Amino acid sequence: MKAEIEKSIKKALTKLYPSHKDVAFTVEYAPDNIDADFASNVAMVLAKKVGKKPMDLAEEIAAEIAAVAVAPGFVNISLDQKTLLNVLEEIVEQGDSYGESQKKSAESVLVEYFQPNIAKPLHVGHMRSAIIGDSIYRLKKLFHKKVESDTHMGDWGTQFGMLIARYKHLLDTESETAAKMLEDVGVAATEYAKYSYAAETQTEDEMREIAKQEFVKLEKGDEKNRKIWKQMVDTSMKEFLKINELLDISEFDHHWPESFYEDKMPAVVELLKEKGLLKESQGAQVVDLETYTLGTAIVIKSDGGTTYLLRDLATFLFRSEEQGFASQLYVVDVRQSHHFQQMFKILELLGKGIKSSVHLEFGFMKLPTGTLSTRKGNVVNLQEFVDEAEKRALEIINEKNPRLENKQTVSKQIALGAIKYADLKSNRKTDIVFDWDQALSFEGNTGPYLQYTHARLKSIIRKAEIQLKILGDIDISNHERTLLSRLLMFGDIINDSVETFAPHILAEYLFRLAGEANSFYSKVPVLQEEDKKKKEFRIALVLAVSQVLKNGLNLLGIEAPEEM
Repeated sequence: MKAEIEKSIKKALTKLYPSHKDVAFTVEYAPDNIDADFASNVAMVLAKKVGKKPMDLAEEIAAEIAAVAVAPGFVNISLDQKTLLNVLEEIVEQGDSYGESQKKSAESVLVEYFQPNIAKPLHVGHMRSAIIGDSIYRLKKLFHKKVESDTHMGDWGTQFGMLIARYKHLLDTESETAAKMLEDVGVAATEYAKYSYAAETQTEDEMREIAKQEFVKLEKGDEKNRKIWKQMVDTSMKEFLKINELLDISEFDHHWPESFYEDKMPAVVELLKEKGLLKESQGAQVVDLETYTLGTAIVIKSDGGTTYLLRDLATFLFRSEEQGFASQLYVVDVRQSHHFQQMFKILELLGKGIKSSVHLEFGFMKLPTGTLSTRKGNVVNLQEFVDEAEKRALEIINEKNPRLENKQTVSKQIALGAIKYADLKSNRKTDIVFDWDQALSFEGNTGPYLQYTHARLKSIIRKAEIQLKILGDIDISNHERTLLSRLLMFGDIINDSVETFAPHILAEYLFRLAGEANSFYSKVPVLQEEDKKKKEFRIALVLAVSQVLKNGLNLLGIEAPEEM
């Protein structure tokens, strides 16, 4: 809708001031205390350019587009009832597909998220990439014909040299423990993180060196190391791919882990050499990025081992040139910002198109007890975390609605809704602290509150038992107009969310919509309304609100229960 208003204003400028028709201005939703739906600063922006007072300009432009000029020079636009009712009709007719673009971009998009190192246990710290990435993936699918996802799991690198060394040590001393290690690589990973496998005879530096040597042997095709590595990867992969069911996120379209690019890295090295970018430094192969204040990028280490950077370069080129993805979105935590700056700069120097590709960094999740760390030993197992959320959600259901059917299913929906919304309601770039009581509350800005509002509205619809009608000749109240105006925003909100990769914009919108829906229901009779026309219209309005809540929650990866 904002885009349509912008067009109307530009048309007016073309008529009034054709030489300034392309002036940059904004159209925003009017604040709640303003009697309008939209407000534009076009007159204030244009005033100096044409030598007129902002208020005089605002009146001229307002007269052209049936708007109102407001001091000190805003142009306020209010939508007519027909426009508002048309939106209501669209929502009811389109249902679950409402919000999806009718003209999708042909640009293909690859969203990479949830990239755990499979030699480490899956913990709560892995959640943010999965939750944020899944929401961005869902949002992108509304606007692009081809959007696919990839996990890009870490199954290559020096950490596997550590694990292989650990396994070989155990095999020589405790064969049963070694066998257990292959069954549960996560347990072994905790041990390697502490570098403890032979501490009585070797220093940490010595153990690191052994790990590097074992990884180089792995890269060079050592048969024994390959066999151990494959067993570890196969075991871990099965466990890690349970993330889709555990967190109820979309199934991944691709599983191209780091090792997938083993045979693709040599071509990248040759390309770097051809472009004169690769240099030798202390035995390592590097790209000097000092000119761009990005330091030195190590491509191959002095021991001959490949780096994460080289694998990421190979990854980008494979997905771009062989798979045809024009845009690659990397949902990776903020600690990797420098890495991606180096990678994108090298790709730019290679003459590769990176314009639409971006690193979508995010902050850290903390618990009230502090940060999550594999080295400090305060890791919270993800399965246990989700189980605890479900347990607490079930306790709340048993307290509030003990007769609810399918309590186990609903408790999981509430638990995951609480977890995801607690993350997505905040700007992804900020650190967040997860608080159980706050996240699971049915009041305030929480997932359960939005889910409960949706269920409450669906209950009204079930009780109505009349045919829905949207009437154009009905007088609508201020409460009804407020809800209709809020519904109208949905298209712009999801557009803003996807353009800025910011699910929190959508989350904030849904919270405000839910609040206005609850206020409407408490002040305006629906089922008790005696006027048939008004009753039918209000039920249609309730249905539309519930539909937008459902669609919006789905874009956040959250289920909207029919009953709670």
